[in-house]
Amino acid sequence: MTLQETIEQIHPLSKEAMDRAKAHWDGIAKPLHSLGKLEDVLIQIAGITGKEEISIEKRALLTFCADNGVVEENVTQSGQEVTATVAENFLQEKATAAILCRGAHADLFPIDIGMARDTKVPRYKVAYGTKNMAKGPAMTREEAVRALETGIAVAEEKIAAGYQLMATGEMGIGNTTTSSAMAAVFLNQPVPELTGRGAGLSSEGLARKIAAIEKAIAINLQSHIIPFISIRSIYSFYKSSTNSCINSFLYSGTGFICTFI
Repeated sequence: MTLQETIEQIHPLSKEAMDRAKAHWDGIAKPLHSLGKLEDVLIQIAGITGKEEISIEKRALLTFCADNGVVEENVTQSGQEVTATVAENFLQEKATAAILCRGAHADLFPIDIGMARDTKVPRYKVAYGTKNMAKGPAMTREEAVRALETGIAVAEEKIAAGYQLMATGEMGIGNTTTSSAMAAVFLNQPVPELTGRGAGLSSEGLARKIAAIEKAIAINLQSHIIPFISIRSIYSFYKSSTNSCINSFLYSGTGFICTFI
């Protein structure tokens, strides 16, 4: 399914299903809303699926892995080669995410959406890393669309396999640089206020990171911020795919969890 087709099929939460789910939980012998946010999430899932009977027994974490060209600007503590190492650790269940998934009885699926080298991780590669956003657009329009539509395709695969709840994640050295850049653009906030030390940058490294982001925004974006242009200019393959993956979950009536920008 294309990006546009997916967007057109996203619909609002089912108020009817949410009302039925709320009535169900209110009817259980407990103080009203005593489950707090957990109860709110269950009602929201009912709204997504359109069913008050909730089943999330088959669940997965989809981790999109890619490299960021902006690492050239010396904005990270570790080298780009670490992306591939961590990605393969997902397969070997050595990474923290893998251990947490095992405890949550969730399947982990690392996906190579654009790592700088090939590994044993399943390849859906758009390119061997993005370009350096401090020198120009991180990706072409075609690459951006392909990354988004790859996320849709991966989501459709897992939905067809019966997964009922999916969480999304990403791995790529330099990821907090692209995240801070997007946050600064969409929130219209100063870059220094939204940029941190990542995995432990020195003060000098943090200054380079802020300068690289400010340069990228100045080079790529003018006064009018258009979301798609922002994505292809200063975003990353894995975040693009993760966003579109969520869109697919929404139109299909599958629950999702997302905790990144």
